[in-house]
Amino acid sequence: MASWDPGQYARFADHRLRPAADLVARLPEGGFRAGIDLGCGGGQLTALLRARFPALPLAGIDNSPAMLDVARRHLADADFRLGDICDPGVAAGCDLIASNAAFQWLPDHRPVLAALVGGLAPGGVLAVQMPRNHAAPSHVLLAETAAAGRFAAALDGVAGIRAVDDAPDYAALLLAAGAGAVDAWATTYVHILAPAAGSHPVFEWVKGTALRPYLDALPPGLAADFAAAYRGRLAAAYPPLPDGRVLFPFRRVFFVAVK
Repeated sequence: MASWDPGQYARFADHRLRPAADLVARLPEGGFRAGIDLGCGGGQLTALLRARFPALPLAGIDNSPAMLDVARRHLADADFRLGDICDPGVAAGCDLIASNAAFQWLPDHRPVLAALVGGLAPGGVLAVQMPRNHAAPSHVLLAETAAAGRFAAALDGVAGIRAVDDAPDYAALLLAAGAGAVDAWATTYVHILAPAAGSHPVFEWVKGTALRPYLDALPPGLAADFAAAYRGRLAAAYPPLPDGRVLFPFRRVFFVAVK
């Protein structure tokens, strides 16, 4: 399990919140009995669900105690608890299942998604957003750095970035699993990142997410060297604008499946 740093993740909170808000905006109107946020992190999506459905009982599941502590401070009236979203049973009894930027971490999220839809009662909803940026320089260069020189042996077997399918693939998967309707789409967000003193803004973004498993697997000295090597590659791939800011395109895939 990667060691999540809530403070580092929150540095780009506004950018990261927009996809969650876009997902919630596409949910059907109420009538739900219970909702759950799978991979809830610091509770940002859970809070958006609370704003949309004020009376709905809500729960949040995550495998990071540090993130759950943030979530509990963020939203006092939801049931946040430690759990594994690999197990579809954690959502039993819920007819609104939502997840923002979590399922891409699983070894294979596809059977879990199919099982979640299969377990919904008629009218139940599964709503998910996942990053689909694995072909972008930020992620390609991370994998290339991990495979280079002295880092390769130390990082052998580390579960890094896993591929996420495109929207039509998830529509087909969920319809085959029993969904009656699926709204699936993809969006590329162009984030304008402020300069990062002594670093690179894309590095600081990735440091809060995709970089974590690599840094956790390395001793401190080698981790610092790995970070420096990766940061240097990013500087060439994402050059600054004249004012020092950096454009960071980031693609994400969404779907809302109704049973």
